[in-house]
Order: sequence, then C-alpha cells, then structure tokens
Amino acid sequence: MVKRFLATICLLLMVFSAVAAPELSEADRLRLADGTTDNDGILDEQDGLYVLLRNASKWMADDFAGETAASDAPAPKYDVLKAKPAEARGNAYTITGYLVQHDRYPTTDNHDRDALIRAGDPAWGDQLTRWTIATDPKDETSTVIVLFNDPRGQIKDPGVNAKVKAAARFYKLWTIKDVNGNLFTYPVFVGGANEVLAAPSSAGTPDSGMSRLESVGLALFAIAAVFFGFRFLMKRVSNSGGGGTMLQDRLNAMRIERQRYEDSADDEDGIDEDLPEDPVQALEVLRQKHEQAPPTPD
Repeated sequence: MVKRFLATICLLLMVFSAVAAPELSEADRLRLADGTTDNDGILDEQDGLYVLLRNASKWMADDFAGETAASDAPAPKYDVLKAKPAEARGNAYTITGYLVQHDRYPTTDNHDRDALIRAGDPAWGDQLTRWTIATDPKDETSTVIVLFNDPRGQIKDPGVNAKVKAAARFYKLWTIKDVNGNLFTYPVFVGGANEVLAAPSSAGTPDSGMSRLESVGLALFAIAAVFFGFRFLMKRVSNSGGGGTMLQDRLNAMRIERQRYEDSADDEDGIDEDLPEDPVQALEVLRQKHEQAPPTPD
C-alpha cells in the first residue's frame, strides 16, 4: 500500500511538470502580423491586444518564467526590440526593473473612457492593470509598459521604486509625448495576473512567492505526513495491548485516586458534623473517639 501511495505521488509530480505553457496558435501569429499592431501615436486597442489577452487568460504561475517554468522567457534586448518590433511581436519575455506607476487602464484619469472597447468578455473583464517599469534606473529611456490581464484587480500595488519582475508577451511600440512634451516610445507588453513573479515585502525586497510545482509538492508532502502519522498512531494503539488498554488503565487509576479523595473528604465531613459547637465539649468528643478507635498495628 505504501509503495502504491509513493508511486501516485511520483505520477502526480510528473504530470504537473509536464504541463506546457499555452503557446500562441498559428492563427494568433497571423493576427499579430497583419499590420494592426504597428507603431502608433496612441495605444489604441487593436486586434492584437485581445489576441494576447486571451492567451494570457490561460496562463498559470511559472508558465513562462521561474525555476520550474514550462517555457523559457528570456530578458528582452530592448534596442533590438525597438529596431525590429515585428520580429519580436508575441514573444514571451521576463521583465525586471523598478515600478514607476501602478494603475488600472483605461479610466477617465488616464483615458477618455473607463472600460475596454471589448469590455465584458470573461477572459479579460472591463479593465487591465498597468505597470510602468524602469528596467534600468540609470537610463530614463529604459521605461516599458506591461498591461496585465487582471479582471478582478488582484495585483496589488507594490509601491513606487519597488523592485518587480513579471513575464509578458511583447505587443507593440507606443509613441506618445512625455511630461516634457517630447515624443517617447514605450515597448508595451501583455501579461497574465499569475505571472507577477516578484513583488516586494513591506521592507521593499522581492518576494518571488511559491511556484506551482513547489505548491503541489508541499500539498503532497502534507498528505503523506498525515497518512504515515495516522499509520504510526494506529500501530502504537495496537501494540499497547488490544486497542487502548494503556489509556484505559490510566483512566482507571485517575478514577481510583478521585474516589479515595472523595471518601477522605466524606470522613472529614462526618467528623465535623458530629462535633458540638462548644469547644470543651468538642475536645471531649474527639478524646472519646480516639479511645474507641482500634489500636493500630506496630
């Protein structure tokens, strides 16, 4: 039975480790390459955005990054990506850097409407979570944008300047004016809420969290611990003499001690009840009781 149990654990680990991350289909690739995701002056919601959002809705933790990743997600080479965006479109990357801004997109604060054009689809909901990330704090031109498929807004704001890490697919280049009125080109990526791989603690240090395989392993370890603990307990009870006699003996001993205490208390109560209230008479009664008591053996 134990061998069968261990074999089941090994099989489950093999199944989880063999799960592949969802790749883009050939049709998805064609939709990304049809000219609707080229460099634009505004971040309009073209068809390519929803191709990537639907794909990201199927992601699980560590699908594209992490030690147990099902697919390798390298760091992007931003100079190459800006020079040849069409060749990188749809590819998955691991993005690290420092958070500049966390907000929901679109809202009336950052757009002219408060919902996506195709809002209401359960695959992405009404809004996205948007992170603006400085991939190199010493280089102002290193800033990128990641749009997370996060219908319920579950990604918490880690705070400005927090070190962050996430996996996302490259969507397009977005050229707009910066705060100084100069044109600036942002590489824009699309990711899933489960692919936020590192978020800071209260001290501002990264916390990578627990990977999918680690979570499964921990759950299986807990099951195994309960299983073998129960077997050990049953064996101890069985070896104690026919199903719990050690416990029964202990309970009987406690009952005997309690009975002795109650009998002693009853004897003392009886003596107190026989004594008269007058002290002289009480001493006389005690003397007579002592004289009438049988002699104790030497």
